[in-house]
Amino acid sequence: MYLSTSEVAAELSVTPRQVRRSAAGGRFAATTYGVSRAFSQRQVRARERTAHRGRDWTTMVQNAALDLLVTGTTTELSGSERSRLKRRIRSYETGALAGQILRDRVTLRRASSDEGRSKFASTLAGELGLSAGGGLGVLVALDSHRVARAARLGLDDSGDIAVVEGDESHRRALEALVLYAYGDSRESSAAAEWLRSAQRSL
Repeated sequence: MYLSTSEVAAELSVTPRQVRRSAAGGRFAATTYGVSRAFSQRQVRARERTAHRGRDWTTMVQNAALDLLVTGTTTELSGSERSRLKRRIRSYETGALAGQILRDRVTLRRASSDEGRSKFASTLAGELGLSAGGGLGVLVALDSHRVARAARLGLDDSGDIAVVEGDESHRRALEALVLYAYGDSRESSAAAEWLRSAQRSL
């Protein structure tokens, strides 16, 4: 289901102008019909869940945060910077953390068949207590757009496969972040618990 600009503005407690500016700036995916825009509920839900304040993290800080979430350590930052980032990650709300790390990394796509869709089932689903066959699919790759095109995944801003730009070594954290942001309520809740546990362990 798609929402109008005014419906999105009401949902996010912002003005319609802010929604239009975000869409024009590429920070919010929208389908354009003449002069009107339509926004997918999945995109609106993700935007709502990942809202954050403050300066956006650099790619280096995003990768260091992913290292910390997966292994508890990172070589991306020096000792004092690493300690500050650990404290920041521990204190961040899950949504703000997801917003900082996923910024400009995710596109939604759709497979042409159920068989094609099943290739991208989340590897973290079993650990989260979710059914492996259903729900949001996830593709993580360094050149994610090329891999998605090769797999014949069509761009679809309400799609059921999240294509994430990232390193395979960060797969578990990226899957949890994507399931939290873009998944249904059950996926989001299970992923949030996984992420909170990773945050507390730092």
